[in-house]
Amino acid sequence: MRILLVEDSVDDAELLMLALEEGQFAARVHRVETRTQLVSALADGVWDLMICDNNLPDLDATRAIELARAATQSDPLPLPIIVMSGDMELGKMVEVMRLGARDCLDKAALPKLIPVLERELAHARIARELLQARTTLAHQEQYRLTSPLPGSEGLLAHLQGRLENRIGQAAALLLLQPERTSGDSLRRRGPEAWRAWQMVTAQRLAGICGPSDFLAYLDDGSFALVLADGGDASHLAHRAAGLGVVFEAPFLHDGQPLAVACCIGACLLHGLDSPMVALHAATTALCTVLARHQGGYCLHTPELHRDEQRRRALADTLSQALERNEFLLHYQPQVDARSRVVAAEALLRWHHPTLGPVSPLEFIPLLEESGGILEVTRWVLEEACRQVCQWERDGLPAIDIAVNIPARLFGHGELIPMVRFALAASSLLPQRLELEITEGTAIKDKAATLETMAKIRSLGVRIAMDDFGVGYSCLGYLKQLPLDTLKIDRVFVADVVDSETDRNIVRAIIAMGHSLGLQVIAEGIETPAQRDFLANAGCDLIQGYLVSKPLPAGAFGEMLLHAFASPLSL
Repeated sequence: MRILLVEDSVDDAELLMLALEEGQFAARVHRVETRTQLVSALADGVWDLMICDNNLPDLDATRAIELARAATQSDPLPLPIIVMSGDMELGKMVEVMRLGARDCLDKAALPKLIPVLERELAHARIARELLQARTTLAHQEQYRLTSPLPGSEGLLAHLQGRLENRIGQAAALLLLQPERTSGDSLRRRGPEAWRAWQMVTAQRLAGICGPSDFLAYLDDGSFALVLADGGDASHLAHRAAGLGVVFEAPFLHDGQPLAVACCIGACLLHGLDSPMVALHAATTALCTVLARHQGGYCLHTPELHRDEQRRRALADTLSQALERNEFLLHYQPQVDARSRVVAAEALLRWHHPTLGPVSPLEFIPLLEESGGILEVTRWVLEEACRQVCQWERDGLPAIDIAVNIPARLFGHGELIPMVRFALAASSLLPQRLELEITEGTAIKDKAATLETMAKIRSLGVRIAMDDFGVGYSCLGYLKQLPLDTLKIDRVFVADVVDSETDRNIVRAIIAMGHSLGLQVIAEGIETPAQRDFLANAGCDLIQGYLVSKPLPAGAFGEMLLHAFASPLSL
């Protein structure tokens, strides 16, 4: 639970923290004691609860509540506020309750705080679930399609008939759904545009169906098509490509052409024994396409089924991985032209209790889908900052630490409080922490990006652009961003010895970075020839297996100790 504590007494704050600890109540508490600090915390953080003293130097409980209500008035759920005071009169209690405080407690009765917090947690959970249910119902009603097409029940009945009577042994089931990003973009244009697209798409698909095919509308822009003759895998892929063209064809709405990318998952019905098995197989294939975030087609196969089983097994255990201490950090050194280790990048690793090491390429997307990426990123920040300070306390040289920030968290309201807490808890100097973002993150929403970057820089923390060169790579937008570092993507480094084109690209990126006063790092360095070219091109730092593979904290500390005694031999 994230608690904002408005309290000017250090002693009272420590007593409250002790009460939380004794009550075994897990909470992150951020204390403010002035009006300015309160306004700043309300603007920068996302809070589950506010606990407020009544008498502070420049505000009281009523003013604090008014400030909180004003700052959170656009939030779908009100911020719960509990007032705690040692000398509050009855009239004042009535006033703060009228303004929206959830409770008033005497500071002398701290043991009563835990039941109140548990009550507020339960109340907040119920309120969120109710809000979600109302939002879902409103969305479904707003975007419901009025269509003559059969629905899911009709589809299951049709499949049941085909399978029972073994009609058309070459039949296939295809599920067609908008790719999430382009579908969301169309929805943002409003219900009328969404319904217009659905109707046009339903008519187009119906127009190319054969007399023995079956078309159904499932929900939320999803269509199901049973082809009487899907043929073999090659023929079905050809049919799916044609369906994709029809699905993605632009249509006019208010005189403007609109289009939606298509994801198709399919299965052949031969050998299947129930409609639900067929639907599950096609859905598994569809989920594979959706995970690519670029549309396309996938046919269900036994291998895909095994992959999906593994994916489900990982997803089922991933939610508990953090509290079971299954995550760990590895650190990869970054060295300068004199082969001195000056920094390290923290890289998340997961050792599954039964499956062993799991690639970040597998579990990071699962964390993002489940929403667990927030707490895991919080842990990574805190652990990386703690570890780099621990090395220094152990007598090792002070180095900087770089941490990757997932795209979906960069504009999140929790990011700045997370960074601030990690720095405070570890006592790491802000300028020794660098947050890495990708080009795609930086250009997604220019205004929001600049605002978030400004907040990060106000903390004294550095910002690096990772994977530079594979995206927008424009000097015009680059010079507007408050960056400190460019990281050249490994795809240009891999062939830099043999490809004149890649050599020119790398030289251009280094020159561009230096012209803007930025430090330039090249990653993926694996050979001395790559290192020599980058050194001659003026690259500031290098990172890669030539220097060292990512190492656990203990092994990195040993490497750092040897590097401290003498530069690395590369």
